[in-house]
Amino acid sequence: MTNAISHLRLTFKLAALVCLATSAYADDGLPSFSARGLIDGRLVITDNTQSWEQRGLGKTRYGGQPDVIARMAEASLILQSKITWDLSGMVHLTTNTQQKNAVDVVEAFLAYKPAPTGEFGFRAKAGAYFPPISLENSGLAWTSPYTISSSAINSWVGEELRSVGAEVTAFRQTDDLTFSVLASGFYYNDPAGTVMAWRGWAIHDREAGVFERLPLPNVRIVQPTGRLFRQAPYIEPFKEIDDRMAYYVGARLEHEDLGELRVMYYANPADDLELTNGQWPWRTSFFAAGGKTLLPGDIDLISQFMTGKTTVVTIPNGVGPVVNTHFLSGFALVSKQWDKHRVSLRLEYFETKDKDNLFPDNNNEWGNALTAAYVFRPVDNQRLTLEFLHIRSTRPERTLSFSLPRTATENQLQASYRFFF
Repeated sequence: MTNAISHLRLTFKLAALVCLATSAYADDGLPSFSARGLIDGRLVITDNTQSWEQRGLGKTRYGGQPDVIARMAEASLILQSKITWDLSGMVHLTTNTQQKNAVDVVEAFLAYKPAPTGEFGFRAKAGAYFPPISLENSGLAWTSPYTISSSAINSWVGEELRSVGAEVTAFRQTDDLTFSVLASGFYYNDPAGTVMAWRGWAIHDREAGVFERLPLPNVRIVQPTGRLFRQAPYIEPFKEIDDRMAYYVGARLEHEDLGELRVMYYANPADDLELTNGQWPWRTSFFAAGGKTLLPGDIDLISQFMTGKTTVVTIPNGVGPVVNTHFLSGFALVSKQWDKHRVSLRLEYFETKDKDNLFPDNNNEWGNALTAAYVFRPVDNQRLTLEFLHIRSTRPERTLSFSLPRTATENQLQASYRFFF
């Protein structure tokens, strides 16, 4: 395979050129170009649990702040280009006060969507893109129209999962029903699973850019005396280390009146012994399922479930991996919109189970969370959201690595004001 870095650079250069160089040609209104975005200002009141952003084991984005804090939580720019009737390009750029680089790329891809032939059709895309797991994050710049913080499942998708490759979808549609199957082969996601094992689940709204570094908690196994001390104190989730292709396959059923169902299987058969620049490839696989429908009274219902495992440093001769963590989470969200208002309530459960018994770390975790949110849109291009987040979780490594109680209760109150343009 051609050098991994060259592939990555080429992908983003191509997507950027597609989106920005459209004015050179014009035929029947094509190509066309558009730019949209948002700016998100945030006020936050939180407790003193040290956030994962500060290398702690807290579950929230802003935990551990002593007072009311004001932040520019996000500014995102979406560049889109319609090149032909079938071919388009998209680049999502973002900046915030916590990311490594001043500006980073969240997604950048080319999409090919030819007109279907009768009931059958297909579409494809290539570049860097989210796997189609989330049923929450349907707003501009992968935001949620229901809450500020994503569920634990989709928070992890935003942190560690990004496909840099190609995805193909084939579908059959009738008057009110569409059934589709999809498959993707990709690279540059080898460290995915690191955060899940050593920090566990979290609930927040920060998506990592493709050149991001995410902080790791200073747990025993990665300390100077730990078994995996060569791990850097951060992960770079979108790196290619072993030159092995990962993949996912899935299916979707959409009914005009009843709603939508999705299933997906993701697998990265990584060479988890190949450490490069402080980053390990992790063997990560999971099954995800979700559904969305409209209940009586025009109440939206979304539910998702995920279960999987992630391992690293598989020692030969049957000893097993140094880290072997199984994970599971599920949530249900109900939401009601009327006029300029929306209220949403989400309940969720999450856990991780440590399946390696020979090595000195404890990745067991179990917990639950409640999220309540109110959205008010005074005008079409502005949105005020108030959110209360309550998380209770138990993780023995809090005591073993930080001499803190095993169980933590975290509360966070946020006010977000978003300007869309």
